[in-house]
Amino acid sequence: MSCLFYCIGHHPGPELAAPLPGVGGRPVYQVADRHLKAAVSRINRTELTPDLPRVRAYERVVTSCHRVGTVVPMRYGCVVDRESQVIEMLSAHRAHYEALLRELEGCVEMGLRVLLPSGPWAAVTPGGPEGCREVAGPHSPDPAATADRLGLAYLTARKAHYDHQDRWTTEYRQAAARCRAGFAGLFVKCVTEAPSPRLPVLSLYFLVPAPAVTAFRQVFRRLSETESARLLLSGPWPPYNFVTSGPALG
Repeated sequence: MSCLFYCIGHHPGPELAAPLPGVGGRPVYQVADRHLKAAVSRINRTELTPDLPRVRAYERVVTSCHRVGTVVPMRYGCVVDRESQVIEMLSAHRAHYEALLRELEGCVEMGLRVLLPSGPWAAVTPGGPEGCREVAGPHSPDPAATADRLGLAYLTARKAHYDHQDRWTTEYRQAAARCRAGFAGLFVKCVTEAPSPRLPVLSLYFLVPAPAVTAFRQVFRRLSETESARLLLSGPWPPYNFVTSGPALG
């Protein structure tokens, strides 16, 4: 059976008070090498396909480990074939993980979603209803004239689309800057995830010292009352979005 990674922490370090069931129900245990340890469980690769129960079981393990000490959370699906490879990985990437643990020491992740009142769904979509409206009514029998009208409608729609996107991007950047300024002094680091047409929400992830979480929430409540954008706060979580790339596993 393979070994599924959950997180990496200090060794020696705090221990879990009770055994944890991992993905698939098998117990989580620790594999140590010098000053690092990994929380892993045995798993068949056929059991790795993510679904809600498996992802929740995975998150419960990482969250439980994070409650008792600083950890580097791994992404779901990081596996090796043998336990000996766990030790090899810890040894080969010791400097990387020790540096991450120092950076994440005593911190949690707080997530902030930002949704502007006028989202990108208001943009003109070439070929959509606005474009059709441009060419409604009597049409010239001349194919060239019809093509010219269609081309003009397309270019007009594209310009409107990009003008809206530029304004949208600027407004989101300004909202992000206001939020970061509001939380100044309460976070160590911030990561921004830009919105996309499919998910028109700006995501900000803050690395926050655990003792500052209460103050962070208080600032959020004040921001929510004054900010024109809609804000949604989540956390505290293990710092998933502050783990820089490590070894490729799987």
